Amino acid sequence: MSSLTAMYGKLEGEDGRKFAREISPHLAIEAGIYKKHGIDLQWQHVQGTEERYRRLASGAADVSFVVGRQSLKHFLQSKTSVIVGSPLNSCPYYFMAASRIATIKDLKGKTIACREEPARNAPIGHVFKEHAGLELKKHVKLTLLHGDLDAYESLTAGRVDGALVPRQFGFVAEEKGFHRLDCPDVVDDPLPITIETTKEILAKKSKEIAAFLQAHAESVRHLKSRREDALRLLQEKFGQSPSLAAKTFDGYFTLLDDSLKIDMRHLKNLAAQVAPDYPGGTEKLAGDWLAPGVIKA
Repeated sequence: MSSLTAMYGKLEGEDGRKFAREISPHLAIEAGIYKKHGIDLQWQHVQGTEERYRRLASGAADVSFVVGRQSLKHFLQSKTSVIVGSPLNSCPYYFMAASRIATIKDLKGKTIACREEPARNAPIGHVFKEHAGLELKKHVKLTLLHGDLDAYESLTAGRVDGALVPRQFGFVAEEKGFHRLDCPDVVDDPLPITIETTKEILAKKSKEIAAFLQAHAESVRHLKSRREDALRLLQEKFGQSPSLAAKTFDGYFTLLDDSLKIDMRHLKNLAAQVAPDYPGGTEKLAGDWLAPGVIKA
């Protein structure tokens, strides 16, 4: 039996702390899935991306679950990290609005918000033009903000009339009386979950990490087949209401992919947001940053 420490974080803000990007190991540890694969998994909540990187660098932990944009930024700075898998390649944002906004046509003369990075290359203007006959700037003001939490809080505080936000924030907004607008998916958060380690750790523990990945694939399948257990976990450990837990499972955790492979399309989308000028392009980035075999065939 090999010991391995994996870390996860929660989203930002008071409402964000009700969510972790991945919860399947909680149930899988109870079910003995990791031990079946020879892994004694220590599943630790460590808040703060920099603290998780510090623990990886010091050897206090072996694997970290990190949102792709932060993982890529760290790689660009350090060149020491490596991605060994991803249980979620894509998770389109929800377009949330106040109850007085029935459709996107009602946003004429109004203001919407979104985090700047995913909005930069998103066809937001095209969607407004095609589905509402409206033009950005002329009919609708788009405010670009630093973070997803900023966009969410701008909506819930009434500073904007609509906001494109990650699904988790959309679920909480619904609990507060906001609703999702009916329109095509327009903004995405590519690779919202990456499984990251360092090149040094991977070289030393390649067999253990391979076993962990096999176990984690089973962990994802276990979660998706145990809805009632997942709802209980979300309520007891994360303080979610029954309705919020149901939305989280049905609208988010059902999207998890047990292949743990990365689709090149979504890697290109992430690179366009974070590293558009990477020397050699996305193919070179994949070779530099991803472990062998991670790209989906």
